[in-house]
Amino acid sequence: MNPVARMFFDRVTDAVSSNIDLSHLSEWIIRNTTHPKDTRRKWSFLNHEFQIDVLNDSARRVSLKKCSQVGVSEIFVRLILALLAIKQNHTAIYTLPTTGFANKFSKSRLDPVIDTSPMLGSLMSKDNDSASLKQIGMSFLHITGTFTQGAAISTPADILINDEVDFSDQTVLTTYASRLGHAEGGGLRREFSTPTVGGFGISKIYDGSSQARYFVQCNSCHKWVAPNFFGDVVLPGFDEDLLKFEKEDFKSGRYDLNKAFVACPECRCEITVRNLADPEKRQWIHAHPDNEHRGYHVIPFDVASINPPGRTLAQIDEYERKADWVNFKIGLDFEDAETSIVKEVLDRTFRLRAVSPGIGAADGCVLGMDVGKTCHLLIGRRVNPRRMEIIYAERIRQDGQGSAQARALELMGWFGVTKAVIDAGPDFSIALSIIDGAFYGTAWGNYYVRSVGASLSNIKINEAEQVVSSYRTGTIDVMVKDVNGGKVLFAHCAEEKLMREHFGNIKRITSVDAAGKETAYWVSSGPDHYSHALNYLMIADDLNDKLSAMAGVGVPPMAVGVKMKTTSTKGEKHGNRR
Repeated sequence: MNPVARMFFDRVTDAVSSNIDLSHLSEWIIRNTTHPKDTRRKWSFLNHEFQIDVLNDSARRVSLKKCSQVGVSEIFVRLILALLAIKQNHTAIYTLPTTGFANKFSKSRLDPVIDTSPMLGSLMSKDNDSASLKQIGMSFLHITGTFTQGAAISTPADILINDEVDFSDQTVLTTYASRLGHAEGGGLRREFSTPTVGGFGISKIYDGSSQARYFVQCNSCHKWVAPNFFGDVVLPGFDEDLLKFEKEDFKSGRYDLNKAFVACPECRCEITVRNLADPEKRQWIHAHPDNEHRGYHVIPFDVASINPPGRTLAQIDEYERKADWVNFKIGLDFEDAETSIVKEVLDRTFRLRAVSPGIGAADGCVLGMDVGKTCHLLIGRRVNPRRMEIIYAERIRQDGQGSAQARALELMGWFGVTKAVIDAGPDFSIALSIIDGAFYGTAWGNYYVRSVGASLSNIKINEAEQVVSSYRTGTIDVMVKDVNGGKVLFAHCAEEKLMREHFGNIKRITSVDAAGKETAYWVSSGPDHYSHALNYLMIADDLNDKLSAMAGVGVPPMAVGVKMKTTSTKGEKHGNRR
């Protein structure tokens, strides 16, 4: 059969099979794409056999939680191109964290696959072939970032692929998902990422899926098992929990990492690399097979010939933070004192007796208030430079009649509050009402901002308007460090359970853009209102010190007349980066 006839035959075959399912997608990829490092060779799944079932899964939603260096990006590039070549008259959106990432990805990942595939090349339109838009036959592919809402946001789609979910804007990902609303059967959605912290991003998505692991049949006991890296990798001579393995251990020279091995969870015999790399001894098994949302978790020894245990352990030396090594190289979420408020610390620091509200309850306190339909308020007092005591907590439901403002002002009087910081975005009216009702200079509105310019401080003070602009990441960094350092003590109270939950729902994420620049920010894995109330309280305490210092060096007194804004669009409050 001549090449033209063969191409026509393949197209017809693919079109027919696409009406049934996607179970032959891996075969299409083998036929029509090449090896990324040697374009003279056809694509092969050798040593990456785990990918086949993921690609051929016909479920509407498939999610992949994965470690790095297992070839996932390569297969999803081929998946989207194959789907659009097979399913004509379809529109797909492929998202990456930023526009810079998207442009780089398009040129370095998509274009080479197209350029080396006669089938894909024959379908490409010269009129629509840019970094952000590609036309494949009568189908279209939009490649876009998530931190800038571009034209693709308003484009209805049949297929959505989200690359690096955890480092993307979660609110914008939700908006993209809504573009599948009019697709037949709800469209196809594929999403994957290295994990960051528990209860967030791809980890949260995977937890709600069928939760598949790539099981191995142990050559010793013949049972099908799913080993875990920290529970089942053995490093001879290292007798502690492997999660405690640090850079210093790697550099000490005391351990021969080449002798590290995977122990069978059942019989504890070694599961050799050869055993792990044998596709006849591997299969995906879903913990919840009836769940239509299919989820897969890929860990290093799922590609054992490339990622033997010793090599993965040695890669700890490549990362400044242990969390990054666990996330990227092990494929697990990880939290420590740098990325979250530690539960064990809270167990030690919730030890005070609460102070009951009433006239003369306390003196010299500071207050933080997170505003919403239900406001969350905390009151504390500075005992010494190394100790802040949180002595009162309360939720106040707004009734539209000023009850939240009135209650806050009442509590400020009873607890002798010297500084109060109230959430001012996006609705400044409650903060303004409290500012107007309190003693002059006592209450301040707060806007979260992404930076405060060249200032070394995390807060910028506008005395004329009694407004604070606080660097969101920087202030929460300080607050979490103080809590984890035992510098903040809490009173047992009716709100304790909710406070603990909210404190546990803020997580620190570090992303890297296409230029290699790192950006850190705090995300929410659930309700976090008391976390922000505590942050506002700590800002109030900082404000006390700064204004006192300014007064001490002869700063002219503030004007009596203050012109306040009633609305503002400053700062950021809602969504992933609240």
